[in-house]
Amino acid sequence: MQIEIKGKLPGDPQGRVLAIEAAAKAICQQAGTDPADAAVMMLLTAAAHLFTVYSGKPSSENIMGLARSLGCATVAADEFFRLKAATSMEGSGE
Repeated sequence: MQIEIKGKLPGDPQGRVLAIEAAAKAICQQAGTDPADAAVMMLLTAAAHLFTVYSGKPSSENIMGLARSLGCATVAADEFFRLKAATSMEGSGE
């Protein structure tokens, strides 16, 4: 497998997240797996592996750090990609 990045890399965190998301989606499509399921597991596994590699500690000592990171990532995702609230159709005559 060869990864080739063409063009300018996104300079902002949201753009980098979208680039990683697109790469994960492409990998899942090539593998014939559902990105909603396989990409999430793939990205979480990669994140846990990176955390362990760069912390220099065994996985068992990284659990709380990983949990904190997941919490921070959840908050960041909510800030980056707020979903629009569904508007109520009641009383609209439709």
